[in-house]
Amino acid sequence: MIKSTVFKNDLDTPCLVLDIELFEQNLHTMRDHAMSAGKKLRPHAKTHKCSEMTRRQLKSGNCAGICVAKVSEAWVLAQSGIKDILITSPVTTVKKIEKMFDCATLCDSLIVVVDNFNHVDFLNAEAARRKNILKVLVDIDPEMGRTGVDFANALELGKYITGQSNLKLKGIQCYAGQVQHISGFEERRDTSLRLMRHAAKVFNQFKESGLGCDIFTGTGTGTFDIDCEIPEMTDLQVGSYCVMDSEYFQLGSRDNPNRFEAFQPALTILSSVISVNQDNFVTIDAGLKAIYYTPEAPPLTINPPSQQGWRYDWFGDEFGRINIPAGQTKPALGAIIELCASHCDPTINLFDSIYVVRKNEVIDCWAIDLRGRCQ
Repeated sequence: MIKSTVFKNDLDTPCLVLDIELFEQNLHTMRDHAMSAGKKLRPHAKTHKCSEMTRRQLKSGNCAGICVAKVSEAWVLAQSGIKDILITSPVTTVKKIEKMFDCATLCDSLIVVVDNFNHVDFLNAEAARRKNILKVLVDIDPEMGRTGVDFANALELGKYITGQSNLKLKGIQCYAGQVQHISGFEERRDTSLRLMRHAAKVFNQFKESGLGCDIFTGTGTGTFDIDCEIPEMTDLQVGSYCVMDSEYFQLGSRDNPNRFEAFQPALTILSSVISVNQDNFVTIDAGLKAIYYTPEAPPLTINPPSQQGWRYDWFGDEFGRINIPAGQTKPALGAIIELCASHCDPTINLFDSIYVVRKNEVIDCWAIDLRGRCQ
């Protein structure tokens, strides 16, 4: 907790800053959209890796629970009091399965995904040994090839699960990660709807076969206002919307072919100018160890604003470079440059904490307590 008045530009750099008003605005925008479409949210904590941000997402309302990518993330959240958790990637090794079942003892509802018959056998055997009933979803591959059973074999796997004594089939997961950053809105919409409609057919097959499913979870920030068109989808696994990054901002949206406008840049990185000796650029103290750099969508200069034409380029592990258009005045030595990250998830994972500001005053500091939890 911050004990005395500190302003944003007083902070040491590089550091992460969260504008609490923009963060809450993003939460409310997504919540209201999902509610208007008759869907629930299942926000993905892999984005921010912060228990406090998770609690605020749940408190904002209309949530079916929370998502994590890894067992170690689930463990931290469960210990912090989060009760409804979905682990969205298969849990297959002995150590991870043991930790997963330990985590389940702290939760009202822990759900995991499966995509393989042998995996089902392994989980059922361990659940039986512990005298537990484990809730599972069939993970469906949306033609990405990363995880998941293909559409054609999903029903067979679902039926196999219902024959196990200690597993309870709750539904399906179909997350098309490869679709989220398709630049053009119409192409993104057409691709996502084709895949999600196929998944919806599987979901209906499950129901028609008496498998008793009530969850069809998927989607992401890039398709949040697309996949709601699928009547069968029950909840949205949105992640980046709460903080945002330049990869998303460069996408076309429903109302603007050149920019993704629904959510605001709540998360920024503060950096300092450490060298001004060159004519057309300055060097700052935020390199690869502070910003996950995507050349196709470099960090945006928020302050000074991007419309001045300033551009960030990677300049080494410790350093970044701000290119200044000819004729513009360079920032002074020690000046603060505020950036929006290329990709929020791996950038946040580089820091231990995030400073929370309201109207440039630092009001709190939240631990990124899931940081490094990649097991």
